[in-house]
Amino acid sequence: MSHTIPLPSFGAGCKKAFTLTEILTASFIAMYIMLAAWSIYVMSWSWWHEMSPHIEAQRIARITLNSIRKGSVDPTAGTYKVGANRYARRNGIAQATAAPDLSGEHAIDFCLEPDSSNVRSFYLGTDASGLKALFYRDSNGTDHEIKSTIGLTDLAFEFYGGVNNLVKVTATVVRDVKGTRAGGRHIKIVYSDVVHLRNVPN
Repeated sequence: MSHTIPLPSFGAGCKKAFTLTEILTASFIAMYIMLAAWSIYVMSWSWWHEMSPHIEAQRIARITLNSIRKGSVDPTAGTYKVGANRYARRNGIAQATAAPDLSGEHAIDFCLEPDSSNVRSFYLGTDASGLKALFYRDSNGTDHEIKSTIGLTDLAFEFYGGVNNLVKVTATVVRDVKGTRAGGRHIKIVYSDVVHLRNVPN
């Protein structure tokens, strides 16, 4: 019995064919490559599905700390002049001009150069959807939600080392992720930063 699969003849010299062994070998290699590619895809998808919430929680905590420390350009904060150029001031607590008030829960009240008292705030608030986020209250009493921090769980402020010009800020993000594991897993990200209030005396 022949193990050669004949191919259609298209003229003289065109009667060669693949053997059964060659076809089975090629099929096995192709199947092996496809299964390997599928396995890598499934592993990558599972890893990303579990790691993505963890990365997102870290991002929220970092943005929270950066927003409080450096802030953003704020028209109510006034301007300053360097040479012939005038620049808008930022509203971060690092620019505070007096000792902040930490008496509010999850909040810090502070003042910038145009202010006569601690009329500005960063605080942990709840948005319209019921999720917590960082909010900023300007000197006009207008509240601004910092949308990139939606999902923030807790926010704490304390004086560091017992001095008025060092404030420790702690941002916490807690999540339960279903993922691909049975029962899911619990994520808790805690980031802290000590902010130097350069314009506040020790």
